[in-house]
Amino acid sequence: MLIIYTTKEWRPVKIFPPIQKIVARAGSRAFVGLPLCRNKDWLAISTGFTRDVSATIVELGRKSKLIRPFYAWMYDSKRVMNSYKKRAEELLTPSIQARLEAERVAEKNGEVYEKPNDMLQWLTDVVEPQHKTTESLSELQLLTTFASIVTTSNAFLNTLYDLAAHQECVQPIREEIEAAISANGGVMDRAALRKMKKTDSFFKESMRKTSGLRKYITTSLPFLLRRVLTSS
Repeated sequence: MLIIYTTKEWRPVKIFPPIQKIVARAGSRAFVGLPLCRNKDWLAISTGFTRDVSATIVELGRKSKLIRPFYAWMYDSKRVMNSYKKRAEELLTPSIQARLEAERVAEKNGEVYEKPNDMLQWLTDVVEPQHKTTESLSELQLLTTFASIVTTSNAFLNTLYDLAAHQECVQPIREEIEAAISANGGVMDRAALRKMKKTDSFFKESMRKTSGLRKYITTSLPFLLRRVLTSS
């Protein structure tokens, strides 16, 4: 939670929920593509699944291993997770079936199938044939979305905290973002993002120093590690 100062008083502002919504929508663009990435039901499923899985992990982690199965039964977490999987499958089924059918027809006619460039297609390409079903692909997509929202939202939140602690960096980063978008015709895309060197460096340094992400960075993002050397 950030504390925002006004002319009258300090007031708390809950920023994590909107951060999760931003991350869910941006991530869904790469994961499931248009138009589903803008579907309010899909975004609600993505953020809700992430929230409830995280809460379940914390809640069960507090219990003894001996009583976890019994508590999980009482907590009814399986029913909650299954409801998310069912809703996700309902939304993803039309897209998955259309892609599988288009690929089948193209192969039958000796044509090259122009595959969508998103995570859903990547998962479809790498899974075993027996897993190319709407149920399996929907579950994989939901788990992938969960992983991305958790890590990216936490990184985003910690970066905002670091910006609040180092306000001297706010103006240079704002100016860089405005200049990059302006030079790109007012469009925020990958070309504009590549020009945001200061912004990129600040995010990376925030992720590197944040203790909560340190293990993740060490194992998954070793290129973010830094070594400080002193000259004699």
